[in-house]
This record gives sequence, C-alpha cells and structure tokens, in this order.
Amino acid sequence: MQVELETLPNCITALHVEVPPERVAQERQTILRDYQGAARLPGYRPGKAPRTLVETRYKKEIAEELQRKLVSTVTKEAVAEKKLRVLSYGDVGAVELGQDNTMRFTAKVVTAPEFELPPYSGLVVKAPPAEITDADVDKALDALRQRLSDFTDITDRGLAMEDFCVIDFAARLDGQPLGETLPDAPKELSGKENFWVKLGPQTLLPGFSEALLGAKADETRDFAIDVSADFPLESLQGKKVDYTVKVRELKQQVLPELDDAFAEKVIPGKTIAELRTLARESQENERKGQIEEIKRRQIINQLVGATDFELPNDFVRGETRRIMNDIVKQNQDRGVSDEQIRENERNIVSNADAAARQRLKSAFILVRIAEKEGIKVTQEELLAQLDAMSQRYQMPREKLIRNLQERNGFGQIEEEILLGKTLAFLVGSANVETVALDDPAVLAAEEEDEEMAETSETPNEPTL
Repeated sequence: MQVELETLPNCITALHVEVPPERVAQERQTILRDYQGAARLPGYRPGKAPRTLVETRYKKEIAEELQRKLVSTVTKEAVAEKKLRVLSYGDVGAVELGQDNTMRFTAKVVTAPEFELPPYSGLVVKAPPAEITDADVDKALDALRQRLSDFTDITDRGLAMEDFCVIDFAARLDGQPLGETLPDAPKELSGKENFWVKLGPQTLLPGFSEALLGAKADETRDFAIDVSADFPLESLQGKKVDYTVKVRELKQQVLPELDDAFAEKVIPGKTIAELRTLARESQENERKGQIEEIKRRQIINQLVGATDFELPNDFVRGETRRIMNDIVKQNQDRGVSDEQIRENERNIVSNADAAARQRLKSAFILVRIAEKEGIKVTQEELLAQLDAMSQRYQMPREKLIRNLQERNGFGQIEEEILLGKTLAFLVGSANVETVALDDPAVLAAEEEDEEMAETSETPNEPTL
C-alpha cells in the first residue's frame, strides 16, 4: 500500500492511497463468493449460478461493496502507518477502481495540531497563603450577618451614606431614554422601579448617591451626572446623564449580634464558638480549592500563551456552540430575560469563541504532555468517575453506561479524567510563590465578575 500525505489548511490531512492489486483482487473474490452463495438467478438453484454470471449480474453492487470495505479499512491502516492523530474522518474523494484491480482514492481526515511542547515542568505560579486568619473568619461571619440582617424604616431624617432605599428612577441622555440612546448600557443604569440600592461611592454612577443625600420618602429629585472619561463603559465616557429619582422608602440595616442566638439561627443547636470553628473549616476547604484552581489557571495561561498553532474550525464552532448554550442557560437560571440575552448576543458569541479556543488549545497541549509523561486513565479511575456521575444524576450505573454508549460519551469522560490528572501532575511540579490575596496574578486567575452597582436584595439562605 502506498500512502502520500498532503497537509491542508484547517488541520486537514489528505491521504492519497494506492491499494495493491493483489489485495483488491483478494477482497473482490471474497465478496464474489458471498454473492454467489446467496444469488438466486433464473434457471439455477440457489447458490449454484456460475461465478461469471453472478459477477456480471451484480457488477455494480460488488464494486460498491468492494469500495466500501476497502476504503474504510485501508484508510484506518494508512492512519496507523503514518501515526496520525486523527480527530475525525472526513470526505473520501472519487475512488478509481480499475478492471486490473487497481484502486486509488483520497481520504481527508481532521488531525490534531502539530506543535512543539513548551517547557512545562517547574512552572512558576503565584498563590495566596493557605492559612485562614481570625480576620478571615470575622469577614465570613459578617457576611452571614449581612444576609440575616433586618431592615427598619427611617422616618426621622433624610438619606445618609450606607443607608438603603427603594427608588423609582429613569435616566436620559440628550433628552432621550438612556436605554434607547445607548442599547449597550446596563439596565441598572437606565432605570427601574421599586429598586433597592445601598448608598455608597460605587452605587450606579459615581455621584448618584451623593445626589440623594438628605432625601426623604416620597421626595423626587432631578440631577445630572457627568460621567468620567475613564468610566468602564466606553459608550458612556464623557457623557452627561440626567436622572429623575423618586425615593419611595428609606431603610436602615440592623445587623444581628454575634452571639449564641445568632448561631442558633444559622445552624440550629450550634453556639457562636462552634459556628466560628465551622466557618474556619469551611474557609480552609474553600481556600484549598481556590489555591488549586488559581494554580491550574495560571499553568494553563502560561502553556497556551507559549504555544501557537492552528485549531480545526469545526471543533472551534462545536465548542463555541456548547459554551454559548451554557452561558444562555446560566443567565436564564439567574432570571435574565430572553430580550436581555438577545441584546448581548454579540458579546456572548465573542466570549464563547474566545473560551472555546482557550479550552481546545489547552486540551491539545495537555494531551500531548500526557503522552510524553505516560499519564493514562486506569479502569478504576473510569469506574470511580462513573459512580460519581451515577450519584450526581441519581441514575443507576448500568443505565448511565447504556446512555453513554448510545452517544459515544466514554471518550469525553476519559479525556476529562486524563486532562485532570495531567493538570494535577503539572501543579505538583510547579514552583509556588506565595502572594497576597489581592495580588494582580491571583485576581486575574480568579476571573471574578465585577458588578457595576452595589445593590441589596432579599437575603438568601445563609451558608458558611
């Protein structure tokens, strides 16, 4: 068998294959015997028709089956011979099948990108200290107090900083509603009714809270805010926004005391001392997970940043669609309307495409590292993962396995385990530099979402 490779754009490799005539002849004879044994031709008993007559009668069918069997088998043999990392099999060009048993065809396959691995052992990463301080525990308990706080009406004075209020407000730009003039402006800036806000320097736009100081219930105020030139939303930079705000209610937050009664409210049967211990243990576990994630993200960013290669377009599109679906579902679960999602479609697509490329690129790199280091997935690890999925989805393992088999899902699970093991290997070999929690490297790795405004909502159930 002769195989010539042609590298095409988009991670496609064309295999130009020529099959030896003797192999074609052998396969043809095997197929012909099968047809002769099953043939029912007039004037002959089943299976007794002459071979030449069967070959003439079923010439087209025999040729089609010959192509189907040989092309599939030979393509996989050619892939193995050339040691190609095939991601998917594509089109097969016109097959040339001659009367002299010659066969030539071109098969296209999508292959994993080829690249040189960057240095990956002993990478330097930055991570916060694992120790939890008393101040950390105090901060966690204070967050619980915020969630379990009460609100009392303010009737004897006007609004002051740190107060809460319920407002109706509308914003205008050049005399038109802000949302119509600048569709990309956040809804929270454009206007709402019965909106809870806490007065502070970062509430909505800088200067918004100051304009409401001293306001009382049922009072309406009109004021303008000159947006700074360095405001995060570029379309608002340097603009003048006019606001009309009606203050409906004034609220003062009343925090509960840190005592046994508070602990009992959070977790029945616990004292404040026990609650502090639980809070510390919870934060220690959370910090450990946070540190590991910070290390992993920095390692991925370093590897991806040090390696450049082409990605297969079909895989990028498929991964982008999956991420987009996840983003949309997460927003819907948070109560974001379909209208808002459509308004942000361009950003969603852009973010999903970037995330897909990052995810695919890191996966290719990690798989190559696993190959080089001999990292493999064991049967025990696969079974453990299936058991965990079975419990998570509350589905018997046998049914889960059937579902995975029907949609060829085992490969994805095995790859996830492999990538996790490889990342753990890289984290284990990394050189860790301990830095503060607010270090730029830590903040960047955490990718925390930033809120445009500080608002108060109905408290959720307390968690440690």
